[in-house]
Amino acid sequence: MQIDPKGTVAGWPALVVRRTLRKLRTRLAWGPGELESAASVEASEGRALIKALLAEGLIESNGRRAWKVTQAGQTLSSATAAKRVTRATAQKALQQFLNRVEQVNNDPHFLGKVTRVVLFGSMLKPEVERFSDVDLAVELMSKEEDFDRARARNYERVEELSVQGHRFRNFLEQEGCWYWEVFEFLKRQSRVIALADYSVEKTFVLTVPHRFLIGQPERIVEPSAPDTPKSGGRKRRPRDCPF
Repeated sequence: MQIDPKGTVAGWPALVVRRTLRKLRTRLAWGPGELESAASVEASEGRALIKALLAEGLIESNGRRAWKVTQAGQTLSSATAAKRVTRATAQKALQQFLNRVEQVNNDPHFLGKVTRVVLFGSMLKPEVERFSDVDLAVELMSKEEDFDRARARNYERVEELSVQGHRFRNFLEQEGCWYWEVFEFLKRQSRVIALADYSVEKTFVLTVPHRFLIGQPERIVEPSAPDTPKSGGRKRRPRDCPF
């Protein structure tokens, strides 16, 4: 996704919106004060910005006076304001990404693993030679299959990062530590890679041209029509029925 560095989003400078969403996207919930800090605005402006982002579908409520960034907001936060790149540059960025996937899956430091990588978007159009980004969706799973052991290892990592100075805003961020550590490493601040969560964006990804680079391909399963109940005659009550 590409944005005009001189343009606006929801009536606000596009770069301000993108910067704000980038700072908030890894937090599972945040309040007005955190948004004001991320956007570098006053309290009165913060309320107006929240309303604007809500109206655009870039954030959504996550409790009383708490919000979270939506998938649309995640996509915008990864948008580039740079010039389009050639297919060769995009292909190089894609290969570097796949190298990081291999590192994640083979390095025991990472608690999560990549089980699917799906390429979609303009990279699949051979007639397109210049791109704003490379659209990818990833599916992540814990390497530890046992839930209790996986949770224990996750909280060991939480403690390690806390000692290093990382601040977790809430319980949910701690619970998802293993996930966000992998996701952020894969993104690696690449201005070319636009990364989405496959489990969240599955319906969209599978309805547009796409290619599974890693993992078992899937298709959207159309819901079957419910069986029409057969009409039957009125059943007679047994003679000894008390009602």
